[in-house]
Amino acid sequence: MGTIERKGNSILVADGVFPDDLPRLCAALHRAIGREEDLQIGLDFSECTALFQSTMLPVIPLVVRYREMQRITFVLRPPVDRDLGRLFLNTNWAHHIDPGNHPPNRHSQGHMPALRFHGDGEDGQEAILERVLELILGTLDTSRDMLKAVEWSLGEIMDNVPMHAESPVGGFVQATAYTGSNSVEFVVADAGIGIAASMGQDDDQAALRDAITEGVTRDRERNAGNGLFGSYQVAALSGGEFEIRSNRGVLRRVGAGGLRTWSPPAPYLGTSVRCKIGLDESGLLERALRFRGKPHDPPHDFVERAFENDSGLLVMKMADRASSHFGSRKGGRHIRRVVENLLRDHPAIVFDFKGVGVFTSSFADEVFGRLFVSMGPRAFMTRIRMRNVDPTVEGLIDRAIVQRTRLGSQETDQE
Repeated sequence: MGTIERKGNSILVADGVFPDDLPRLCAALHRAIGREEDLQIGLDFSECTALFQSTMLPVIPLVVRYREMQRITFVLRPPVDRDLGRLFLNTNWAHHIDPGNHPPNRHSQGHMPALRFHGDGEDGQEAILERVLELILGTLDTSRDMLKAVEWSLGEIMDNVPMHAESPVGGFVQATAYTGSNSVEFVVADAGIGIAASMGQDDDQAALRDAITEGVTRDRERNAGNGLFGSYQVAALSGGEFEIRSNRGVLRRVGAGGLRTWSPPAPYLGTSVRCKIGLDESGLLERALRFRGKPHDPPHDFVERAFENDSGLLVMKMADRASSHFGSRKGGRHIRRVVENLLRDHPAIVFDFKGVGVFTSSFADEVFGRLFVSMGPRAFMTRIRMRNVDPTVEGLIDRAIVQRTRLGSQETDQE
């Protein structure tokens, strides 16, 4: 249990702070601010030793609502622990709490930082959803079936914010890929009216149980209202985790530990949904998304939109999809993982190099050299196709294949 203390207009957060500490943190904010306006509130995390996205992401919409609705200024003292302090910056927690002193981070390094959404544009829902799916494709082992399950779940949960939450600050979302468990976790939070109010109910716990029950829908013909039910099924059947906090209700399932609901010691004034999905379960989509006994296969998925041409052939447009990775071996590993995942469900992929004049030799080695060795010459020549290749690029690829063939799978320090 973490230490959360209020001292005047400052809130001190110390030790390891876990998800069940969230109500005390929310209560401390409410007591410090109440209905006041034009206050300066200090958030002191300097002595914090552990923190999780399922604890911090739900705090963000509350902080932003206080700032925008009551003109509260927040001054952040980040953790003195180097790794935890860096986490505050990389996740955008620092930016959303104290934007004047902390610029936003938009780079993915095993995670997608906390982003705000409530409309179209660069950080609109579709763009954010695409970033999460790209993170999964380039970091974890997945199939198209599993990717569609994540896409449907996250899309449905994000849709609930503009459609039902009535949140004056929109929603916030953050995602993390865990390579050790080959799973992805995302959290979506808002500062809206809560699930019970949106369903016309008074009992928060009962409303949360109803929200994950099939048939509590708004439009049975279109399966509208089944978003939380389907997302819960995806998490549960993949051996993952699922949690909802909304006003005075909490619902949680962790692995095979069963489902619990309870009333927290202090309300969360909005809704937060945490969903962790394991990506190893084959056939998950068909088993999880069954409405009225019929499987639901979402149309127009991310792979189709981003990679398939009109004839269904996979095309990797390198200038669009890979240019930000051209400069490093790490970027090459990301693109190779994307290709390997896509080839699980497709016979071939075309690399279109239109507009690409050069990239590093380490990138060429990580993508094409290692693919050649792992697939073997015959499969590589059959399943990997290239077009619009500049002579310089072709030379880099040919040299990478020759050198990697000599090295085999051993590591190299070449950059």
